[in-house]
Amino acid sequence: MQSKETRTYTEAVKRGDYDRYSGNLFGKYDNVRTYWEDQLTRFVLRPFLSKLVAHRQNQGKKLRILDLGCGTGQGYELVTKIDKRDLDLGLQRDRVLPEDEIEVYLGLDLCQEMVDKGNEIFECKPNVNFRRADLRKDMDVVKEEKPFDIYFSSYASLSHLDKSHLVQLLIDICNHSNNESLIILDFLGRYSIEWPDYWKVETEPEKIRDYSMSYLYSELNQDVEIEHFPVRFWTGTEVEELVEELIMETKVQVEILKKYDRSILTGRHTDTQQYNPKLKPIRRTVNRLHEDYMRTDLSELIIDADIVPDHPKVAPFLDELIRSWNILVNFCQKRLEENASLIELEDWPEFSSHLQFALMNIDRVIADTGWMWYGEPRANIIEPQLGYALRSLEINMQKGIGCGHGLVAILEVTK
Repeated sequence: MQSKETRTYTEAVKRGDYDRYSGNLFGKYDNVRTYWEDQLTRFVLRPFLSKLVAHRQNQGKKLRILDLGCGTGQGYELVTKIDKRDLDLGLQRDRVLPEDEIEVYLGLDLCQEMVDKGNEIFECKPNVNFRRADLRKDMDVVKEEKPFDIYFSSYASLSHLDKSHLVQLLIDICNHSNNESLIILDFLGRYSIEWPDYWKVETEPEKIRDYSMSYLYSELNQDVEIEHFPVRFWTGTEVEELVEELIMETKVQVEILKKYDRSILTGRHTDTQQYNPKLKPIRRTVNRLHEDYMRTDLSELIIDADIVPDHPKVAPFLDELIRSWNILVNFCQKRLEENASLIELEDWPEFSSHLQFALMNIDRVIADTGWMWYGEPRANIIEPQLGYALRSLEINMQKGIGCGHGLVAILEVTK
């Protein structure tokens, strides 16, 4: 009998949600996923993956990658499409991990339909393979394989495990891994503004809460049965405690190289408002910024600071991020109306360097496109650049404390 999780993903595969990965206004692979979330994952992975690839090349080896909760293989797209440099205008892309540098990419997933779809999509790549496995008990599948260089998870796949099962999985990974292997942990963040009622839970059972898949549907009606299932929500502090426990249990040195929050103000459930009805559908509006020939009412991007509950660690950070976000949106809106300039911003010296840089970018983009009368410069140039500027605020200001829809940690094993 299928669990609720596997039924949900089985139906998503049947609808074609996992056929290919491209931006859109809604759905699994919307513009925020494509241009914000995937790119943030690539930005953060780049230095650590670059180092690992260089070391393995010096040893005359290719990389072995294990994808935990692989879905249909979108993790492969993430790790093989990381550019070595941002500022590269050349014709050819120079990737950190070229596909021919991968010895094997093995994906494990509980849903057989996901596994079948992944094998179908990557059937032309003999070094890519997907198998059905339950991460709570089927790690013998992994132990039969040679050690992997990357133990990879993406988009909260590991939040489907309770803490005890996750600890055992990671113990097995630490014992199985190579020296310098990377472990990528991807969880749902408990301090997201999407579910403030989850913030103050204390006991382990309370940290496993309801999660809805309603974001998969652009429009809901009475004929659609939305699946809910329990998942474990995490904070940055708990990730640190988890790593300390692993070191104690395995006697293997494990270091947190990076923790980061993903989709702090643009999580999936900002649009559904299912857990926090005070939210505006910000993700939907950001999706419009990245859509060709579609102009956006920028006032819909303004976020009410009063939506942030009182919390000694989380509230100050979110307040500052929302304030910076709103300043940038307001400036762009007024600049488009020719009613603002950088020199008129009285609080400029008090702005963070990240906000100053974002404001200068938007000012320059608008100035450089003001003469264009063709190609819809507002919709096709200025608004996407506003999206990237807002994204830069989330990337540069995040604290890795669990304030995003996703919380990701990159670990390194030393043996």
